[in-house]
Amino acid sequence: MNKQINLQTNMANLLIGSSNLDRHYKASDFTNIRKYKMLKCTKFEGYAAFMGGLVADNKNVLISVIENFIVDAVGNETAKPEVAIDDCIKKFLSTTLDAICKFPGTRFGLVMPLRRPAVPWYDDRVDFIAKFMGDGIKAMISERNVNNVSIINSISVASQQFERDQVHLTAPSASVFLEVILDAAEKFFDAPMVDLTDPAPTAPTASTSLEDRMARLEDAMEYQFDKGISDNLMFARSREELDAASNRAKEDRIVINGLSAPLPLPTDPRQRIEALKGIASKIFEKIIPGFQGKITYLTQANQQQLAQQMIEVRLDSAENAIALRKAFADKRKKKELGADLDSLFMTNCVNLATRIRVDIMKAIARRLTNGTDLAYVAGFTSRPMMHIRAAGAPSANTRPLKSFTFIDSVSRFGKKVTKEDLETAYGRAGRSFNGQLQQNFVVLNERDQSLLQKVAQPRAGTSVARGGGAAGKARGTKRPGDDFESSNSKK
Repeated sequence: MNKQINLQTNMANLLIGSSNLDRHYKASDFTNIRKYKMLKCTKFEGYAAFMGGLVADNKNVLISVIENFIVDAVGNETAKPEVAIDDCIKKFLSTTLDAICKFPGTRFGLVMPLRRPAVPWYDDRVDFIAKFMGDGIKAMISERNVNNVSIINSISVASQQFERDQVHLTAPSASVFLEVILDAAEKFFDAPMVDLTDPAPTAPTASTSLEDRMARLEDAMEYQFDKGISDNLMFARSREELDAASNRAKEDRIVINGLSAPLPLPTDPRQRIEALKGIASKIFEKIIPGFQGKITYLTQANQQQLAQQMIEVRLDSAENAIALRKAFADKRKKKELGADLDSLFMTNCVNLATRIRVDIMKAIARRLTNGTDLAYVAGFTSRPMMHIRAAGAPSANTRPLKSFTFIDSVSRFGKKVTKEDLETAYGRAGRSFNGQLQQNFVVLNERDQSLLQKVAQPRAGTSVARGGGAAGKARGTKRPGDDFESSNSKK
């Protein structure tokens, strides 16, 4: 348990910052700005203690600490740091939110990260870190309806000059940094509190006519409707970013559906796994003769009683896994798999929410496809995309005319699909996202899901496939909007 620090009542304004602020902040240098008690913080444990030790008399808290926490969280995992970054930011925001909700009379300003420390992986991802952190704060404000927290933007990249250690700001740059964040915080701390539960502001009027009241009611409803759409888009974008980062951490894995064995598999769990490894290795050898990749881990889905199995295989590198998926897609497209592998379906390992996004984008793509444009979904990636190209036979160098992320797709074309178009997505979602369908997927909602489930009740004696995987689907010709991999797909 983190130790809490009781922050005394004479410390009305707190500045919680790393060594950059501790080195350069002196209250006497900023005579026109409120005075802060400087609290140096470079470890998350210390930050949690400060947040846990706040008291009601701490009226204003300005926080600039996230950079060190992220570097500590990533540690030696610099090749694929996204998951550690996401976990760190979520933990930071969760700890801050606890304090925000505990002290509604205290205002909190959260400073966006600088471009240092000088480690390559951090510099490459600082824009993503700032965006994810900003989206998280906005989602926090909307979901918990808090009005005592604000984003404090940092200085521009051109103004961020560092000393030789490439960690600490130079004195002139630090002075600019302090002036910018303290001035922005001053405006927020002095601004009147806004009641976020209040409907859209309307001009005061003395009229009490029915027409005026109806007009005001319509304005309020329109405001709430627009706000709901904006909030859902923001939540969904944040969750898409999180899922993409999680999926990228699993690019060394392959999911195989429809696996069958010539002989019954052993009942002993260890022997069963080893037998499945042997079968998977033979399949890999058929797909890529002389395949040199090694299976480091294999797990079996909870369907051991079925003749066909689904397994997840982790290989020794993401490159080997990508090469296998690509080669399988090429052979399947050219019908070169052979009868013994025809029942197989091989794909990447992504979470359920990503699969649902692919279903939605496929539905949109089918609506967009016409005589001149062909829309399709590249679904076998960590972050699926919808592409549009000119209709007709593609050449080897054909590039899509336009490309869209999931959020771009639903925000621009979501109104073109009906609930019937989205039946596959609703079926795959099931009850896994109860109460959060719109926050995750924007175009899905509980009302339409309930209507579709009433219409499509399974008959007695029939079984319902779990997860909507490709193993149970008919393998006909692909329609526009279906995802595919080709020898020219960029991985």
